[in-house]
Amino acid sequence: MSAGSHPERDGQGHEAAREALRYPVPWDLVFGLTGHIRRGSRTDVDAFTRDVVARMDPAPVYEGLEHLPPNPGFLLIANHYQRKGLWILHTASAITQGIRRHYGEGDPPVRWVVTANWPRWKFGRWSCPSPGDAVLPRVAHALHCYSIPFSGKDPGRTARALRGILSVARGLERPIGLFPEGVAGSAGTLSAALPGVDRFIRRLARTGMPAVPCGVSERGRLVIRFGAAATAAELMKAPDAASEMMARVERLL
Repeated sequence: MSAGSHPERDGQGHEAAREALRYPVPWDLVFGLTGHIRRGSRTDVDAFTRDVVARMDPAPVYEGLEHLPPNPGFLLIANHYQRKGLWILHTASAITQGIRRHYGEGDPPVRWVVTANWPRWKFGRWSCPSPGDAVLPRVAHALHCYSIPFSGKDPGRTARALRGILSVARGLERPIGLFPEGVAGSAGTLSAALPGVDRFIRRLARTGMPAVPCGVSERGRLVIRFGAAATAAELMKAPDAASEMMARVERLL
């Protein structure tokens, strides 16, 4: 990442920001999804994320809302900002509520893509698939998310998920949200996008869908900053659309 003067990246300021932001995991809200997971039903994502954000103290701040397109049918690309004391659920909920406040009512405010790349569990010489491979798609469904296993883990399910997204892409009235780094991403660093993300962005760009970068950082509190959209034509011309969007995200940090 490029150097800058943000306090969260400079010595003592970085540590101070980390100490200031210790958001407890809202386990009651998470366990409240159990019934939906069991029944295969869906929760109210607007209410769920609003409740998560309401417990965040200090509250997140939003910058660059003027860059959001008039039409909310776009791909929203953000860095996977997570660390001890700040779960990705907090980050995703904060972004979701920023979109909700800008565009108004509509549930879900954002349909996030869950990348579903859990590492295998290892026991000495033996290993087995993570239980998350089975549980995560059900959780994703409960939260109106798209579950897509990038990196070739389950090409059949990836293909089905992509067909489902592409079939409705032109008529979407809310953004599709994506953290291209997957679980490898963490606060203060940027990782390369997962294999397959470039193709995913390009497939959506062929439908005319632009992509909006969103940089997540900290300045004594969580900062959500939106940048200007990359048009579908720009994404199709880029040598690597995923790298192009991650570079735009980096410039917002």
